[in-house]
Amino acid sequence: MLPPHVLLGDNSVASARQEMFGPVVTIIRARDEDDALAIANDTEYGLSSAVFTEDVARGVDFALRVEAGMTHVNDSPLNDENNTAFGGEKESGLGRFGGEWAIEEFTTDHWVSVQRTKRAFPF
Repeated sequence: MLPPHVLLGDNSVASARQEMFGPVVTIIRARDEDDALAIANDTEYGLSSAVFTEDVARGVDFALRVEAGMTHVNDSPLNDENNTAFGGEKESGLGRFGGEWAIEEFTTDHWVSVQRTKRAFPF
């Protein structure tokens, strides 16, 4: 088992460029909010992300601009509840699992209508 790791770096280090499925986080210093958004979106992946702030409205505005399947404000970057959509963007895959979204993502509506008649059609 890998113990938790907190790393300092920039977007060029592997722990920041790749999806990490373990207790690893890379801290990247941003100049301002626009730079932070550019850093967050400068990746080929986009499964889940999180924003921590005292200004919730500003956090939600920022979250809406992050290119990820999920962005959580003041919460962990992983919430896998049965009633919510779970899925990513970019190389993290398109599509959503969970809740009503699963029906939309994994099914195609197909209406079949049958009229009963006494006479059979010759086909």
